[in-house]
Amino acid sequence: MNNLSKYIYIFILCVVFCACEKNIEQPKPPTYLRLEVNKPSYITFDNEKLPFVFDYDKEAKIEFLQSKDKNMQWFNIDEKQYNFEINVSYLRINSKKDLQEAINDCFTFLNRHEKLSSGILQQEYRNEERKVYGTAFEIKGRDVVSPYQFYLTDSVKHFVRFALNNKIVPNNDSNAVVIEQLKKDMQQIVNSFAWK
Repeated sequence: MNNLSKYIYIFILCVVFCACEKNIEQPKPPTYLRLEVNKPSYITFDNEKLPFVFDYDKEAKIEFLQSKDKNMQWFNIDEKQYNFEINVSYLRINSKKDLQEAINDCFTFLNRHEKLSSGILQQEYRNEERKVYGTAFEIKGRDVVSPYQFYLTDSVKHFVRFALNNKIVPNNDSNAVVIEQLKKDMQQIVNSFAWK
């Protein structure tokens, strides 16, 4: 091997080694935000215009809405820190037909989510002592706007519907921790709910 060949060989080896040492940047895989939830502390909701009480997270804000129907009251429990709100609608029942229509409306709202959901879990609730009866619905799916809903009634005069709603474009995979906490908060509402 002559001197020129040695130099060329050494040069090629240097180029190869230098090329191997260079870090090749690769894109990071897609990830979700890590969301933190606060440990809830509950206070009692008790409004003189409404015939029920319940406990809710003290960090949330109650916002009343106007209704032209004197038998209906609407308000939101705004969970601003998580970009969610719980829509609450109260209906005074005057007949069994009113009750059936209110329950049917709940199922109509659920049907709107069905095409985006991967399944709906349904659970009955009964508290004979407080005369509180109802059904909770957990709506599974990445793009579902309202992942948890329930209604409560005394089966005679009162009907209340609660629906957790995402205030931004939903991505329930990344919001899973928040949704789980808000579901617990809503279960606290159910467990503490009582008619006056």
